[in-house]
Amino acid sequence: MKAFLSIVATSVCAAMATTAAADVVHATWGGGGAIALKDNVQTPFTEESGIVATVAEVPNTAGAVRSPTASQYNVVTVTFFEGVAMADLDLLEGFKDEELPGIEDLPPEIIIRNEEGLIVGIPSSFSYYGIGYNSDLASAEDFSSWKDLTDPKWKGKLSVTRPTYAASYDLTMFAHANGGDETNIEPGIEILTGLVKNALTTYTSLAHINTLMGTGEVVAVPMYSTRIWQLRKQGQTNLNITIPKEGALMLAYASVVPKGSDNREEVLKYLQYMIKPETQVRAATATGSIPTNTKAELPADYIESLGLPFDELLSKMYKPDWKIIVENNEERINLVEQIMANAGN
Repeated sequence: MKAFLSIVATSVCAAMATTAAADVVHATWGGGGAIALKDNVQTPFTEESGIVATVAEVPNTAGAVRSPTASQYNVVTVTFFEGVAMADLDLLEGFKDEELPGIEDLPPEIIIRNEEGLIVGIPSSFSYYGIGYNSDLASAEDFSSWKDLTDPKWKGKLSVTRPTYAASYDLTMFAHANGGDETNIEPGIEILTGLVKNALTTYTSLAHINTLMGTGEVVAVPMYSTRIWQLRKQGQTNLNITIPKEGALMLAYASVVPKGSDNREEVLKYLQYMIKPETQVRAATATGSIPTNTKAELPADYIESLGLPFDELLSKMYKPDWKIIVENNEERINLVEQIMANAGN
């Protein structure tokens, strides 16, 4: 009898091991974004699907995908231009449109595809790059144009990001603001040079610039809308962001799957869940981001917290061709490094 029960127990355990859903490990940057992902996406997904989703906090998500151990992650959040670069390097798993119901509700121009036309990057949210400022020391009118960052009155009172981001974000936006575009970045050099000359320092992390702006050492800086929104929510209501008359740079964040990653079926269910409008709305209202699903309906009080009516906000977004930016990235990083070196930063 004992032997029989042992056989039955072993069989049941084997069956459970066979049918148990595999985990989904999602790598992203640490801090508030990771917490918001867990609370607003993964926990409800696990409750609904029975698939356990967990967060892996990493300092460099693009580096995680390029790592020889990238397959340990099932999904990774990356910036849009990094996703485009990874697609070109064939580092990402591809999916057919029919495998991702709801993908048709995302703007086609922000879906990352590989050379075969397969989906390799799914943007589930975006923010924008405007001018963050300390309202105790300046006003939105002081930065009605991106060119205002070059005004000598701000000498030693501004900041600039590292070359890798200044090359892809700042230089691109400045070129657009000064009559150029992502193809012709020459007009942007003048504004970037002026900003660098006015910069107190090159900030090394978001925590670093948060401190500088909070203390008033830095009056203004090109900044992410989500970061300012989160700081205001935490009580730093003297920090604000403005969109200059030339617009703001739209920054989408994409979920990608490293090539060779396991648990394809579970990953697909997870990605499908991230596309859903209700998922995106829940995540957006927790992070200050904006959904990419065109069917997402944001609450009125949340739209008010963004500072502009939703349609007006969208009309101010500058959406460059990121493939061109990626193709010229190394050359432009070198250019930015030279500008910073010549200015003494």
